[in-house]
Amino acid sequence: MEEKKQPGKGFAITALVMGILAIINSFIPFLNVISYIFAILAVIFGIIGIVKKTGKGLAIAGLVLGILSLILATAINVGTSSAIDDAINGDSSNTPTINDKTNKQIEYISVNIDDMEDTLENNAAAAKDTYNGKYLEISGRLGTIDSDLKYISLLSPTDDWDLIGIHCTLKNQNVKDVVKTLSKDQNIIVKGKITDVGEVLGYYLDAYEIIAK
Repeated sequence: MEEKKQPGKGFAITALVMGILAIINSFIPFLNVISYIFAILAVIFGIIGIVKKTGKGLAIAGLVLGILSLILATAINVGTSSAIDDAINGDSSNTPTINDKTNKQIEYISVNIDDMEDTLENNAAAAKDTYNGKYLEISGRLGTIDSDLKYISLLSPTDDWDLIGIHCTLKNQNVKDVVKTLSKDQNIIVKGKITDVGEVLGYYLDAYEIIAK
């Protein structure tokens, strides 16, 4: 007696095969675009196989593998991309400076914080033109210390009522470790790059090095 064909089982088998191929290819960063194709096919054939109710177990397995491979391939691509960015730009949370090679080539300009604030008060446009984008070495008084060590404020050492100051973003672990040892109103030297100048909020600086005086 001739065995009756089971309609839909081919879809279930195809879903499983596509799911397996998708998982295998998902481990190859950036070259795993093909895994997305297999994964999508696995999902499509898996759904069809489930609807046909023939080879349902295989269809479900293929569907699950397809979904897992999509997640896995995406996670691997994102992680690899992030690692490449860190290698190119330097990991700002762990590197002691911008990066060792670049830092050796930087010449910081020593400036007076009172002169910076006077320039800002008299002409914000001139202050921005003079200081924005420059690498500066600034002596001042430690003001606010963020509890999460994301930033500190640098204030005038001669003006007890300084309300402007310089907002310093702590760009690496070394400066964060130094800040942990400091006290408010302590005189320090900050080396970094001015990233923004505003007439109300003052100067913004990326701090790469802090020296206690």
